[in-house]
Amino acid sequence: MASEPNDFQRPPRVLVARFSALGDIVMMQPLVSAMRESFGAEAVIDLVCMARCSEAAELLNGLNQVHLVQRGTGEVLKALRSRSFDYLMDFHGNVRSRSLARSLDVLTFSLDKQAWSRLCLIQGWRKQPVSSFIDRCFDVLKPFDISLPEPSAWGPNAWGELQLRLPQPIDGDGSQSGAVVIGLGSSHPGKHLSDEIVEATIDVAQRFGRKVILVGGADEQSRAEEFAKSHDHVQTRAGQWTLLESARAIAQAVAIVSGDTVTMHLAAATGTPVAAIWGCTRPSLGLAAWRPNPKSIDLTPASNRRIAPCSKHGATCRHTRSSDPFHPDRCGQHVPTESLTDWLQDLLSSAPS
Repeated sequence: MASEPNDFQRPPRVLVARFSALGDIVMMQPLVSAMRESFGAEAVIDLVCMARCSEAAELLNGLNQVHLVQRGTGEVLKALRSRSFDYLMDFHGNVRSRSLARSLDVLTFSLDKQAWSRLCLIQGWRKQPVSSFIDRCFDVLKPFDISLPEPSAWGPNAWGELQLRLPQPIDGDGSQSGAVVIGLGSSHPGKHLSDEIVEATIDVAQRFGRKVILVGGADEQSRAEEFAKSHDHVQTRAGQWTLLESARAIAQAVAIVSGDTVTMHLAAATGTPVAAIWGCTRPSLGLAAWRPNPKSIDLTPASNRRIAPCSKHGATCRHTRSSDPFHPDRCGQHVPTESLTDWLQDLLSSAPS
């Protein structure tokens, strides 16, 4: 029979379940850091996630093992049972995690997904924002007397340190210091940065003599190359760098401009000021950058647009049925550049050279 919290006969053995996506996995770092500090170095803290998110899992500091799933949790069930976990921290609350809880037969603590509240936001039936996803994860840890970091803590002081050591130096490693990083896209069409936002960022950076580094996946590579061809001070690493390499560049940057995606969360974790550009999703859904640098800002579509989010993950837009991320009716194309320009100018004018 599983023991009650804080009644350990040995250091606890904990399995964290969060299956996807990249940004969601990165957001596990504050929870892992807090558990490691509370439970001690001898405790076992493992993570189970989707194999496609392995790069994000490798950034997490404080884990003992990561168990990767291609399709179903049955693939790793034998290995998980051999670890003799005391507790399952279900930070996902989906079919996979519920199945895992039944199969492992361990004491399970589950996240309040606020699914109804998020649906009400999307439908326009609710105006009050959903509480932060990470704050709700910390609620799961309350039975273990683990509480949120001090309200004034941000960046690594709140998150803990990501695992950013490289097995070997990358081309130009260290030269990213003081650059402006732009995270171009996402796996969802409602989270891509418009050309106007990218060009405004590049223009301000040029006026202040700052290099611009474009990061993203292979899908953004050709677009990034077009920007780099047009601007001598722009370097593209989209489709070239691993997530670890991009995370290191973000940690060394003076600022980052990003959509609602993993690069936004990496900026918050490393303490780099971030301008988060919101398209079809909104901060009210509870997945905004958590405890970011206080100089960070959120920029949403123009005031003539609907305040409510179009969809939970940015997969659909209320204003168009087109799958084109850059369709003129899509929300991300209606984020004004003026506030971004003012923010970046103020930031760069006061930042050390």
